Amino acid sequence: MTATLPSIRARTADGRMFKPPDWTFVQAGDVGWWLEGRWRDVLIDGEGLRLEQWRAEGRVQTIKSGPHRVVYRVQLPGSAIYIKHYLVPDRRAKYRQWFRRGKGRNEGRRSQRLASIGLPTIVPIALGERRRRGFLFDNFLITREIPEAVPLDEYVERDLPALDEPRRSRLRRSLAAALGALTAKLHNAGLQHIDFHPGNIMVRLGPDDEPQLTMIDLDALRTVRRPTWAKARRNLALLDHYFWTRSSRVDRRRFLKAYLAARDGAPDSVRDFAQGVEACTRRWAERLWRRWGKRCRSTNKYFEVFKSVNALCIASRDLDPSEIAPLLVDPDALFNDPDAKLIKDSRTTRLIETTMIVDGRPTAVVYKRFNRKKWIDPVLSIFRPSRAWRSWQAGQHLLSRGVPTPKNLAFVARRRKPWFSPFQGVLPHETYLATVKQQNATTLAEHVFQVLPALQGEALKAEVDRLTSALAALVRLLHDRSLSHRDLKASNILVRLDAPPREDLLTLIDLVGVRLKGPLPMNRRIQNLARLSVSLADAPGRTRTTSLRFLRAYLPQRLSRSGEWKALWRAIDAATHTKKARNHRRGRPLS
Repeated sequence: MTATLPSIRARTADGRMFKPPDWTFVQAGDVGWWLEGRWRDVLIDGEGLRLEQWRAEGRVQTIKSGPHRVVYRVQLPGSAIYIKHYLVPDRRAKYRQWFRRGKGRNEGRRSQRLASIGLPTIVPIALGERRRRGFLFDNFLITREIPEAVPLDEYVERDLPALDEPRRSRLRRSLAAALGALTAKLHNAGLQHIDFHPGNIMVRLGPDDEPQLTMIDLDALRTVRRPTWAKARRNLALLDHYFWTRSSRVDRRRFLKAYLAARDGAPDSVRDFAQGVEACTRRWAERLWRRWGKRCRSTNKYFEVFKSVNALCIASRDLDPSEIAPLLVDPDALFNDPDAKLIKDSRTTRLIETTMIVDGRPTAVVYKRFNRKKWIDPVLSIFRPSRAWRSWQAGQHLLSRGVPTPKNLAFVARRRKPWFSPFQGVLPHETYLATVKQQNATTLAEHVFQVLPALQGEALKAEVDRLTSALAALVRLLHDRSLSHRDLKASNILVRLDAPPREDLLTLIDLVGVRLKGPLPMNRRIQNLARLSVSLADAPGRTRTTSLRFLRAYLPQRLSRSGEWKALWRAIDAATHTKKARNHRRGRPLS
């Protein structure tokens, strides 16, 4: 290990460095380290970073692991540190390091920039760079732990709901104001975070429950040469995307007021600026949702594709591999399991409840086979997806967009033997779907027509009001997320009998009829609402007032307060009568 370098090299390094005044340079193997003097013996030994030593002592915890970055937390005596190891897995990452400096160096420089404008951020204590013939490869950044701090998204989803009122509401308001002030200070300095989301902001509570926010992951921080309100609007949309589905309009308005109060200058129209942020958020959300909706089609960190002579399977990585192997040999094997419970057996489908290992523990699963209706079904799959695939894809769309539905585990397609028909050997013969079973739940149809008749008076009215409100919220959420369900009926909706007050009461199942279309046309909304109305036509306690209350809850405020809801009411009523007449003409029962 070399303690010093020639002065010319030190000056060159200092010129490119983020220039902490008391840092020294140490060469350990092929990694050069700049670090605070007092941390030298703690972090570095004769072979380099003491990571393997700490791992052997049980001090290392892997926080994140990916092809481009690994993050470790190391518990040292008296304190903890975080080590970011930036990797170069491909040529693109390698060339990026050469032309744009290392990510560790960039984070160090930007942490100084944020500290200079009074924004709390990470405190680097060491930087390591591996160079070969002067070219930079993988590098390290070591920072101090931010004590008693958690990521903001984790705090909002896990910690905040567990608090009692009125403290929860008070903290929610304080967080909105603090986040608005932090964002304004960032934009005032001509900086924007191109990966702006709550996971890159740490929060801890100070005296009197005052939220203290700290920015991390600074490699995504950029200097804006010409800051404009249009650029600020697009940057706010990145952050708003997360809170758009997790907070109320009141909280988002509170954030915007705090942002504008702390921001230098003002937009031409606050109203137009706010509406622009909402529009940008929607466009950004649609882009992300469509990208997330494609995850279930190929091998990635969430799903894996398996192939055999007999079957094709795409499975969630939460499903244990030992459960997948039998499906590739014979997808019907689960139906012969003596412990399987038969739920439904008809000409078109066969459903059983069984147990599979999910996330390392036995979990109740619904396994469904979609039977061939006609001999030509495999050939038709060339032109349209199979029913199981439509359900599989729809389930991913719903989960990506925050619409409650049981989680998909596996899609399986049985193949014909190649010797039977070389052409049909690659086509699905029968298709299967495995989903997590919703525990302690019943269909809305069973709940309405079996449980409600036993209720009387105020108990019946209270339950009808509760279901009406939850059903309107579910359908509104489905349509707001650019999704329609042409078979939206009471038997395709589950009621969670033990749902806590702040969690979803209703979830969607049987997703063959779900389609993605943005923006959703009005005729599809009317068809969905009419189909739901037909399935609940004889529901106990349902009156025209109940239907009107449902419609007013489903519509946005601006429509429910105007007279436009009347035209929608008439359109739904006409579509309902058309549906009943068609079923009667074809001899089909209403369901």
